[in-house]
Amino acid sequence: MRRYTLTAILIVCALITFAQKGTVTGTLVDSVNTKRTLNYATVSVFKGADTVLSTYRLSDDKGVFKINNLDLGVKYRLVINAWMYNIVRKEITIEAGQPNLNLGTIALSEKTNTLNEVVIQSERPPVIVRKDTIEFNAESFKTLPSAVVEDMLKKLPGVSIDNDGNITVNGKTVSKILVDGKEFFGGDQQIATKNLPANIIDKIQVTDDRDAKRRDPDILAANTPQVINLKLKKAIKSGAFGKLYAGAGIKDLYEAGGIMNFFRDTTQVSVLAYGNNANKPGFNMSDVMRIGGFQRTGVNSVMINSEGAFSLNGISFGGSMSGGVQKSAGAGANFNTLTKKGTKINAKYFFGQANNITERISDIEQTYDSNNRLFTNSNSNQDNNNYTHNFGGRIEAKLDSLTQLTIEPSISLGKTRNYSSILTSNRDSNNQKISDGNRSSNVKGLSTEYNLSTNLWKDFKKAGRSLNISLNVSKKENDNDDLNLNNTYLFNPISSTTLDQLRTTNIRNFNTYLSLNYSEPLNKKLTLGIVTNGNYIDNENALSTFYKNPANQAYDIAVPSFTETVMQSGFKTNTRITLKWKINQSFNIQPGIVFNTIDLENKFLNNPQINQDYTFFAPQLTIKYKDLNLSYTPSFREADISYLQPVPNNTDDLFKQNGNPYLKPSKTHQINLNVYKYDTKRTLSYNAYLGGSIQNDGVIMSKVIFLNGRQESTPVNANGIWQFHANGNLSKDFKNNPKFQYNLNTGFWSNFNRGVVLVNNERSHSNILQFGPRIGGRINLNDKIEFSETYSVTFNNSKYDSNFYQNLSYTSQNSDSELIIRFPKKIVWETTYRLQYDNQKINGYNNTQQIWNAAVTLLFMKNDRLQLKASVNDILNTNLRNYAYITANALNTIRTNNLGRHGLLTLTYNIQNFGGKVGGRETMFRF
Repeated sequence: MRRYTLTAILIVCALITFAQKGTVTGTLVDSVNTKRTLNYATVSVFKGADTVLSTYRLSDDKGVFKINNLDLGVKYRLVINAWMYNIVRKEITIEAGQPNLNLGTIALSEKTNTLNEVVIQSERPPVIVRKDTIEFNAESFKTLPSAVVEDMLKKLPGVSIDNDGNITVNGKTVSKILVDGKEFFGGDQQIATKNLPANIIDKIQVTDDRDAKRRDPDILAANTPQVINLKLKKAIKSGAFGKLYAGAGIKDLYEAGGIMNFFRDTTQVSVLAYGNNANKPGFNMSDVMRIGGFQRTGVNSVMINSEGAFSLNGISFGGSMSGGVQKSAGAGANFNTLTKKGTKINAKYFFGQANNITERISDIEQTYDSNNRLFTNSNSNQDNNNYTHNFGGRIEAKLDSLTQLTIEPSISLGKTRNYSSILTSNRDSNNQKISDGNRSSNVKGLSTEYNLSTNLWKDFKKAGRSLNISLNVSKKENDNDDLNLNNTYLFNPISSTTLDQLRTTNIRNFNTYLSLNYSEPLNKKLTLGIVTNGNYIDNENALSTFYKNPANQAYDIAVPSFTETVMQSGFKTNTRITLKWKINQSFNIQPGIVFNTIDLENKFLNNPQINQDYTFFAPQLTIKYKDLNLSYTPSFREADISYLQPVPNNTDDLFKQNGNPYLKPSKTHQINLNVYKYDTKRTLSYNAYLGGSIQNDGVIMSKVIFLNGRQESTPVNANGIWQFHANGNLSKDFKNNPKFQYNLNTGFWSNFNRGVVLVNNERSHSNILQFGPRIGGRINLNDKIEFSETYSVTFNNSKYDSNFYQNLSYTSQNSDSELIIRFPKKIVWETTYRLQYDNQKINGYNNTQQIWNAAVTLLFMKNDRLQLKASVNDILNTNLRNYAYITANALNTIRTNNLGRHGLLTLTYNIQNFGGKVGGRETMFRF
């Protein structure tokens, strides 16, 4: 039944939208020059003497407007506004006998004296289009009392906001958000959109980004970034906003936290702290990035999963990234200020702690000779503890009107304490057990990372001439001690082995990267581009192994055959020279050449030195035609130092991984084709993307599988590795009725990987294809009822050139539903339902997952500042999470534990009511 939910909703939308009603049309022209049509003028519709906007339309590029779905027999008042023209008002009534009313040509006269103009506040048009500015009247777009700017932006025609908070206007990316013409909180867009209350906004103005036009005079209008300026009803000079929360529930669950921002003029201070054992983030990622200040000091790495867990710069903010149940805590602060000379200064500190308990069951099915298959089952228990300190800063100085310097230092300190126990069993095609393994590991690790990034951007008075210089210096150290106990049992013939050892790894990485990017317009048609960078590296990977001494029980017996140090040092360069030829305003071609060098020395304590000296020369090409972009780029990369370590990893006696110091650099040819289009008139956006690469001397794992179930892999180079992916999306917004808005979207995605499989010297290409369609929609009925649905199907198929391998395939389906009801007043009901299914059978387990969550929130105080939320998670008690995927010649299935059914009662207080809308995916609490 759930598969037909979206279909039913779409039918209802169609019936509501296209029911028999009236239509009014007309053409707007200049009163003096009637051949001059008035494009993008606003036609607002009010009922009689009502001051509440019913609907509106913009005239098209021929001055024509058409307004549908008007009630018959009702008196309407049309208010017509065009930039630099006097307002025209008309009263109409559409009768049943003439449901399609054509007003013909409507002439507007130009304004001659605006000083005597009478403005009726209640008739302010919802949209005014000036020569280079679109202005929205905030009063025309009603929001909830607790709504923030982002909630209002979602209601504006042509404005789209994705799940990460990124904004586009008429298909163009928003590069800046200003508040009363100035940057707010260091220029962070989402600080304003996600925290400023909607009810303090008077106007929203949208213009082209003039800086982007200055840096690239040839930029197409469709690609020009936009700037949003929020005009406030009353200027804000100082204040504080944030939220405090605390909650508890069954299973001794708890959560508590607070995140606050204090600001005065151009100085801001942010603090946050949280703790919970409910397997969830203390805050959503947007809160941490914006209110917590991480975005203002730079984020180098981001990890996020479908359950809402995420980490920034290697710091987990709660919630398990790979299954299991997590207990987490963290605290930090951020300082940001703007000096009188215009220099931005930012500093931050954060401490994070996470304890993750994971129970994982995995099954791997793979070919290991032409007649047999190997079935491997592993059951693991892991107790992982991570502690992280992160210090960072950012200085952004404008040296003059055309020159900007940015300096970003950071320090990260980490400690890990991980324990794991793994039971492994191997069976053959006859379901006969051939080997067992019992392995335990106790790892203690310390890591430090120091990084300094600088960037100098210089624009010149000559349009299009620019210089960008970047310098990055980083030093990383990672030390691990692994106490490893391994017992292996073989059944044909019967034998057993025991390994009790200490394996220490000391990894040092030093990297200096210098880049220069220069652009010089030679004439109106040709622009020369030079990008060159140099990279000095000095890496060390030291491995030592010690057996346990029976005499003193200490791990002090050195094992020379499992001890080695790899020292890698040298230089790499990459130079790209391009010449952009502007054929016309819509079409340009940019051919170029790429020159790379790799000169590295690889020294070993116990093996001969190996040098890597390579030179590469190749063409590149970029073609842009209107909204179509095509590019071809070659790249060259040496093998990672971890692959070069000649000493094998023997911590798992059933699966040994070797190194290969003779690996060659890989050569990759990358091609990308994409098109993006936004139809302003129809509020319709569509895009398509095709990308891929062909790689030679890529690194694959050559595997040997023995009859007793033992496996051994070695990295080797291989040619003919293909990776291609394609996707397309089509989205339509319906926002003309302020009380009834909805969105329909559909799309598809596909991946094709042509890899090389090498097992027991049997070589074959693996052709893995994944593809599937997606359809979705969201309805908002006057903020009283919101419903969204997404449904997708994925087909997975793997075929092999050699009959030695067996073809693999399975199909998966996913459905996500969300319902929010705000009725009666001060009560919010919300629920989500996720269905995940694939037809790949997992022994003894139901492969269908149904995750149902629900909550009710009671709202108190002015602007719903106080909120009491009762939530029940995983109502159907789906304790396990199942995953299936294909790699090389193997079908993998994984099941991990989860918290299961649980409930929480949480009280939240939003400081000064700057919190977000209650209900929906952007709420503070995921459930």
